[in-house]
Amino acid sequence: MQAYSLRMSNTGSAVRQRWESLASSLREHNHLYYVLDRPRISDREYDQLFRALQDLESVHPELRTSDSPTQRVGGVPLDGLEKFAHPTPMLSLENSYEAGEIRDWDARLRKLLGEDAPEVIQFLVEPKLDGIAMELIYENGILEVGVTRGDGEVGQLVTTNVRTIRNIPLRLICGHESPPTRIAIRGEVVLPQDGFAALNLRREGEGLEPYVNPRNATGGLVRNLDSRIAAAAPLRFYAHSAGIAEGLSYDSQSDFMSRARDWGFETAEGIASCSGIAEVLEQLDVIERRRPDYPYEIDGAVVKVDDIALQEELGFRSRAPRWAMAYKYAAEQARAKLLAIDIQVGRTGVLTPVARLEPTFVGGVVISNATLHNEEEIERKDVRVGDVVIIQRAGDVIPQVVSSVPDLRSGVEQPFAFPTHCPECGTEVVQTQGEVAVRCPNSSGCPAQVRTAIQHFVSRSAMDIDGLGDKLVEQLLSEGLISSVADIFFLDEKRDALIGLERMAEKSVDNLLAAIEARRSAETHRVLFGLGIRHVGETSARRLMKHFVSWSAFAEASQEDLEECEDVGPIVAKAIRDWFAREANPALIERMREGGVVFPDVEVAQVAEDSPFSGKTVVVTGTLEQMGRKEAKEAIEAAGGKASGSVSAKTDFLVAGSKAGSKLTKAQALGVTVLGEADFLRLLGR
Repeated sequence: MQAYSLRMSNTGSAVRQRWESLASSLREHNHLYYVLDRPRISDREYDQLFRALQDLESVHPELRTSDSPTQRVGGVPLDGLEKFAHPTPMLSLENSYEAGEIRDWDARLRKLLGEDAPEVIQFLVEPKLDGIAMELIYENGILEVGVTRGDGEVGQLVTTNVRTIRNIPLRLICGHESPPTRIAIRGEVVLPQDGFAALNLRREGEGLEPYVNPRNATGGLVRNLDSRIAAAAPLRFYAHSAGIAEGLSYDSQSDFMSRARDWGFETAEGIASCSGIAEVLEQLDVIERRRPDYPYEIDGAVVKVDDIALQEELGFRSRAPRWAMAYKYAAEQARAKLLAIDIQVGRTGVLTPVARLEPTFVGGVVISNATLHNEEEIERKDVRVGDVVIIQRAGDVIPQVVSSVPDLRSGVEQPFAFPTHCPECGTEVVQTQGEVAVRCPNSSGCPAQVRTAIQHFVSRSAMDIDGLGDKLVEQLLSEGLISSVADIFFLDEKRDALIGLERMAEKSVDNLLAAIEARRSAETHRVLFGLGIRHVGETSARRLMKHFVSWSAFAEASQEDLEECEDVGPIVAKAIRDWFAREANPALIERMREGGVVFPDVEVAQVAEDSPFSGKTVVVTGTLEQMGRKEAKEAIEAAGGKASGSVSAKTDFLVAGSKAGSKLTKAQALGVTVLGEADFLRLLGR
């Protein structure tokens, strides 16, 4: 191929045609090389094309677009990552570990579907890649947003970094068809095994610490503020589903996967369509046997009901779809020498034994620590200091001791005596009747509990104070700058002392103080979860604050009032009342208020008494032209209704958009009132 040079016509149209020709050619060769593995030109010829486009855009920068192939090289570092709300939540999957659990799931599906259940359910089985979940949003076929999963509702904006991933199309390949007006492609970003090894060799050559495993490396690269770092790494993206899909309809998961490949995406190897659960189980075995041969790490497989209409009918639980199930493969195991057992004290005061091991390679990483869970587990497994033990990475993530190997004992091994007093503060430990856990009751005076409580409070899922990581929390405590979560909101008075800390320059201190200032008005459910009240998780914190609206109403609620909140039972309600009954905790809240924490009321839309949806259960199916599914759900709830995912005898209204499927049929059979989109909008007053 001849070398490309800039021989441009003086006319604007000729320059643009030249740009279109070069960009189109590079997109095609990117797809051939990175997705199809069928290159047609040499690396040298590709580089000539690429340099020609770069030169053209340097002379005519107005031609450079977000989907230009030149945007894959990365740009100047960002100051920080912005937050971005997913158009629809990225939910988790329910896990299974045995064939019997998959059969039970199939039986549950049939029971839920009732008469709608086909004789043979079609499933799609996909390898479950062990990487970083990602959502890519395309507007009219152009990649506009790349966002991490985050907490499922809100992720981190990493668009600049994902544009550098070579097998992600910056523009969908649609041929003569119009692209979807807006579509969110979901998938996994991974670092292939060979790329991981090469990356670590390079880091070691540069005197840098090697990455622990491919998943950790991928997370760091994807979130790096300097996109040139991500551009230099051989990251890959594999599509597996869609969130929103405006201007597009498809009948099955298989159909979507086929379209995704046509648009230029890679999908995982070994995806198979299966008729019935017996074929599903066979395919799960096939993928497990192939597991060592995959170019990237997998930790299981995902089984999905293939038919989209059936998916809609099955609906969702609060955190997971009913129509999909993750099947986790057994973790890799290895033998290691148990050198010692240490005790860690967590934020709730639980004493957890941790095995200190002779460093051992298992599941792709070197393990030197592993959990022993509790005193009862140590006794049940007869684990002794000096034993050879079998270890594994539970879910291929958390290292744990599976068992000891008594046959290899020499006689010097020592049984472990569980402490009667907290190793951090010396307080006598307690054990609540009926519980396995042993606790230190000194919640406000135990250094370990104070430290871990503050680390939890500032964590991403709680208050999400950017820049206030575990190490800095430890520094602040050791220097006496904080002693509780409330003290964080008085750090602006100690700016000079902060600047004197290790690795804390003026700019980083000012960034930290700005982050703290921004969280003084954080949503109240985040404050509640961050306070670490026993049994109050993220979901229950949201529900509690939505139920009570104001912090004062919540704080003054009786046991009976608390139990009226959805999914709050006697145990959770008692834990909340016990927390407020301790004198130190209301004082902590008051000090937080003095530090500027707002505890804002939850915004609840006022529902007109004559709203047709007040107290009604409403199901939305099919595609609406004027709003997405999430917006429709919010509109129903704002009008006083309950948005449900499945049709039953208790359903009051079914809102049927275009391509409404089995839900419409079922609603008609049950005599449920069916609304078209125009009627739905009219009743909403729009």
